[in-house]
Amino acid sequence: EISQGNLRYVDGAPVEAAKHGRVLIIEGVEKAERNVLPLLNNLLENREMSLESGEFLTPRHAPGHGTVQVKPGFLVIAIGLPVPRYTG
Repeated sequence: EISQGNLRYVDGAPVEAAKHGRVLIIEGVEKAERNVLPLLNNLLENREMSLESGEFLTPRHAPGHGTVQVKPGFLVIAIGLPVPRYTG
């Protein structure tokens, strides 16, 4: 984010939801780019993700080790349309 001429790092919606134990709604998940899905998948399945800040999201509480615990209540609802079958 650029604010008042300064560039600063801002967490995206999935990271914010995990850090604060919120519900994340992903609408149009079938349109997600291929390189985004593995990152989201690791957060959804394992509750783990490396962050741009150098920290690591984890389901375990490990103070002082550069980790941020995924808070209870974190939930993801993914909404998508069915994709037609590949006929090739």
